[in-house]
Amino acid sequence: MRFAGYQQPAALPPRGAVQQRRGLEVSLWLSVPVILALVHFLQIFELFGTVGCEGVCDLDLIFAARAAYPWEVAVSLAVAAGAAIALRLLGKPTFWAGLIAVVLVVASATVTSVLVQSGLAPMYERNDRIAQGDLPAAPPPLSPVGQWGTDADEAPRLEFLPDGTLVGTDGCNDLSGEWIQDPEGEITLTLLSVTTADCDGIDTWLSKGRSARILGNFLYINGPTGSPIGGLAPTAATGQS
Repeated sequence: MRFAGYQQPAALPPRGAVQQRRGLEVSLWLSVPVILALVHFLQIFELFGTVGCEGVCDLDLIFAARAAYPWEVAVSLAVAAGAAIALRLLGKPTFWAGLIAVVLVVASATVTSVLVQSGLAPMYERNDRIAQGDLPAAPPPLSPVGQWGTDADEAPRLEFLPDGTLVGTDGCNDLSGEWIQDPEGEITLTLLSVTTADCDGIDTWLSKGRSARILGNFLYINGPTGSPIGGLAPTAATGQS
């Protein structure tokens, strides 16, 4: 016997369908940190593309896109969490919230990558033109061949010879060794002989030099850690060959 106004309760979804939706929801949410980790490693490799693009690339655009990316991810996850709460209150399947999270996170990473590549585009265009012969290649670095420093007493100086050897003094001890310059201008110094005179009161920093680079026609000497420890001014003919 049924009373007037009686309504048949809505049929519940099969138990298997409910479990399937829950499994899908869990999988979607678990895929979010996996996607974020993958994007993080891809962005690290993408950063290598900025090497050599100073003065050509739009670095402001690149760095702004990278700075905004974490906030985009945070907003995406907040929107997905809000969607999950709203769907639960409405009695709707909440796996849609996981799908929203995945879509928004992927969209954030894609937009960031597009902006970064847009910032790198001028460098790619320049490199293509150089490869096609439309632009001259970068000039070779200045040669260190010649004398750097002065002949004053207790003053450091180095002389780079064309055969790859060098001689000089750190202001107290005589130095001799070898040098080699890579295409980027980095000069590796190998000191083969250093005399052992008593050098009280003299700063013998030059004997600690391990590499050098010419910047602004000035020879900067780097120590064992790769940091500059001093510099030498050139003579009139040095660095012009």
